[in-house]
Amino acid sequence: MFRIRILQTLCFLFICTSLYAQGSLQINLKKQKLDLGETTLRGIPFYISRVVDARPLKTHIGTVHRGFDDNKTSAFLEGGMESQLQDFFNRSLPVTQGYTAVILKVNQLSIAEMGNTKDMSLASQIGTAAIVMDFIVKHEDSLYVVFQGSALVKRYGIDVTTAHDNTIAKALSECIVKFAKSSWKEIADPVHAITEEQLLAPVAMDKNLLDLPVLQGGTIWQGIYYSLDDFRNNSPDNKQAFGVDRKPRKGDEWVGVDQVTPYLVTAEDKHKTPKKAWGFSDGSQAYIYYDKDYFPIRQEGSGFFFDAYASERRRYTYYGVPVGTPMPVGGAVVVSAVVGIGIPAPRKKQTYQFDIMTGQISEWDANSYEARSAIQSTSGGVAKVMIYYKKGKGSDDKPVTVQLRNASDAVPLTLSADSYEEISWEDLLSELNVCVEGQQNPCYSFLPDVTKINYLEYMPSAIGTSESLIRSVKEQEAVFYLKKIKAAQEKAQKRQAADK
Repeated sequence: MFRIRILQTLCFLFICTSLYAQGSLQINLKKQKLDLGETTLRGIPFYISRVVDARPLKTHIGTVHRGFDDNKTSAFLEGGMESQLQDFFNRSLPVTQGYTAVILKVNQLSIAEMGNTKDMSLASQIGTAAIVMDFIVKHEDSLYVVFQGSALVKRYGIDVTTAHDNTIAKALSECIVKFAKSSWKEIADPVHAITEEQLLAPVAMDKNLLDLPVLQGGTIWQGIYYSLDDFRNNSPDNKQAFGVDRKPRKGDEWVGVDQVTPYLVTAEDKHKTPKKAWGFSDGSQAYIYYDKDYFPIRQEGSGFFFDAYASERRRYTYYGVPVGTPMPVGGAVVVSAVVGIGIPAPRKKQTYQFDIMTGQISEWDANSYEARSAIQSTSGGVAKVMIYYKKGKGSDDKPVTVQLRNASDAVPLTLSADSYEEISWEDLLSELNVCVEGQQNPCYSFLPDVTKINYLEYMPSAIGTSESLIRSVKEQEAVFYLKKIKAAQEKAQKRQAADK
């Protein structure tokens, strides 16, 4: 009986985790508040009057792993970043007479999940939240950037996905405390003055535009990086002589890539391993230290990437026994639950990206700005969009002209009832606006996912109304209706051929 209950429990857990894995993750901060540590609210004579989302892509904030089979899915701030953050700050830093109104311009906010390379247990995970934001005040009718805050917060645990709201709140709190402790009141330098237009403009995410020595070309100085700042400033520690041991990496995926290990040369001509190194440079290639090993860094587009081994939490292959399968348990035969068994598999190659502003490392996320920039600049990748015209009840089903637009281009399409078009969209770095000519509220805006076909449905308005609809639809629903369209088209073609 005890074993049967165990199986029933496993079945319940599997069903729950399967349901939990469905759909994107919507994060809200309503249960969170500022964690100011030793800094008290009395020592903070300001409030947040406005939040401006200046991220170049105002869509998902990262990718998380959900469910029993560790499915990847996008994460969003529920209702949008500006409303979530404004509500968060209103609760902890309410409008107070005599206090300074501060505008927050959020240049970056992202979350990530990784396997814990320091703890190789299957359940160990790391969740991170990275934030970069400008603090802006108004003085004598001018806006001034008085501080830029950044934070990278890590959380360790069995399930970090459900705690991202807390991790984001801690990162926000860290930025607020840094700002509160700064000398921001003394800054009103015209050099830092910005216009309202500049306030609202998305931040330039092209890392080549950043005034960082490592991005200015020229020599990459050799030596040991003991911090991200050492890498950013192209200033490795080279006071002590060092060398590099090299040997070929094993495995077909690593052909042509050496395993490299830097060492310091002591006065006694002995080799010493550098402690707490962030990475190193041999004078021609920079390397990052990750998972107790060194891997070459490459820049693609506006992102920085490296290839390393997949984390331990994704090293296991799961084998399940389907629900309803008769299984011998204690001499009896019972109906099984799904039982997942983790079998260790060889560690595979995994692409990672790291943010040069915060140091956040995450698995390759094809829908991040950095990855989309790399795809667009190196491989000419495209986003696939399929739009179909679904007949509406009580509508006249007239043909319509649909335009796919971005800031500088437009592609017109003519759709008739029960027809469809597939488009390869090349601009991966801005939202796509799908607009129907001659109708009220005709546009639908979204950022196409580069990892799958993006399905859109157009349904005309009923006669006498003006509420036509363009909406995103799930693959299963779209494929079902497209099969009906294609079957009807094939039937019509056969009828035409027979009439001839």
